[in-house]
Amino acid sequence: MTLPRILSAALLVCLSALGLLYWASPDRQAPAPSDPVPIGGPFSLVSHEGKTVTDQDFRGRYMLIYFGYTFCPDVCPTELAKMTRALEQLEKEGVSLKAVQPLFITVDPERDDVDQMARYVSLFHLSLMGLTGSPEQIKTATDAYRVYAQKSGDVSGDAYLVDHASMILLMDPDGQFVDFFSSRETPDDMVAVMRPLLKAAK
Repeated sequence: MTLPRILSAALLVCLSALGLLYWASPDRQAPAPSDPVPIGGPFSLVSHEGKTVTDQDFRGRYMLIYFGYTFCPDVCPTELAKMTRALEQLEKEGVSLKAVQPLFITVDPERDDVDQMARYVSLFHLSLMGLTGSPEQIKTATDAYRVYAQKSGDVSGDAYLVDHASMILLMDPDGQFVDFFSSRETPDDMVAVMRPLLKAAK
């Protein structure tokens, strides 16, 4: 991590001790791996293929996770496109992607049903898995990964927006937090972090 990211992470460690930790925008910084509040945990969701999946299904592989929603006007498609470019670059370099599973977890389960998720993830990398579920299941996941998400605007209809954290999380094969990529990071930055990990993966 760069010095500014380390300093920001250290500040969040202090805030988390007070129960104030949340990631509300692309500019907020994620805590360092040494944070006493763990990032990640159990979840049970439904894939864009209609299959029930849990965090245990991805043990033995890295998880590349982005929380967002399909009606997101700009940030979500931008970040998922960045993830796609990073994965495509790794493939071009001959790096196997068998040891990593990219995931897109909705923060808008009311609108993002299985069919909607299937249509949306088809626009990005072929290995991207979309996950949805009940509001309670999604809250379990967002709480586990310390992800902020809140409806905004006119929430009485279907035209609302969702304010949410925007960062890509990298979890190791045991489900432990490794690193994060904010909107400042490029596909090349992601490749630089992931390349040695995936090459070393069995």
